Amino acid sequence: MIDVYTLDTHFFSVTGKTVHVEMLLNKIFEKKGLPVPVKVEKNRYGKPFLKEYPSLHFNGSHSGDYLVCAMSQNPVGVDVQRIDRTKRMMSLAKRFMSPGEVRGLEALDDEKRTQAFYRLWAQKESYMKYRGLGFALPLSAFEIQQKGEEYQILDEGCQTGGVSLRRLELASDYELWVCGEEDEVRKIEFGVYEE
Repeated sequence: MIDVYTLDTHFFSVTGKTVHVEMLLNKIFEKKGLPVPVKVEKNRYGKPFLKEYPSLHFNGSHSGDYLVCAMSQNPVGVDVQRIDRTKRMMSLAKRFMSPGEVRGLEALDDEKRTQAFYRLWAQKESYMKYRGLGFALPLSAFEIQQKGEEYQILDEGCQTGGVSLRRLELASDYELWVCGEEDEVRKIEFGVYEE
């Protein structure tokens, strides 16, 4: 089971202060009755881990008004993207994505292309985080292909067996994706952030 915790940070706008995954982890641990504060460390690629809990895998992301954290007994990656209709998506796609993904985006009308771009970006980042490599694994080094309602990850020309991408509902202008080995994903809403 992958647990994905979401926190709405909409009303949190204190100058010079950043809401990040460590804060959300502390809220999660506190709710579960585990010792806090937790100390997040990172591997050489920036993948976070907890030295005190080696069998607990987690990953976080923040975009717009939302902070999310995925936790599992196996490697996991999560990414949330707020859909920004003003960005120059196709220039980013051509620079960072595979030729097949770029062709797929180019074939769509503007409205569908915007949604598809952010969906693809969140899928790819969640896989990069799952692998524990972050941007050391170039976005163009693997491809996401849609097969009906399912998405396949083609890494080095092969489908990655046992690893799946799952979309979770958030607000209508967000894409939230989790990548992992479990069949079940549970979203747990923490509500609105309060100091």
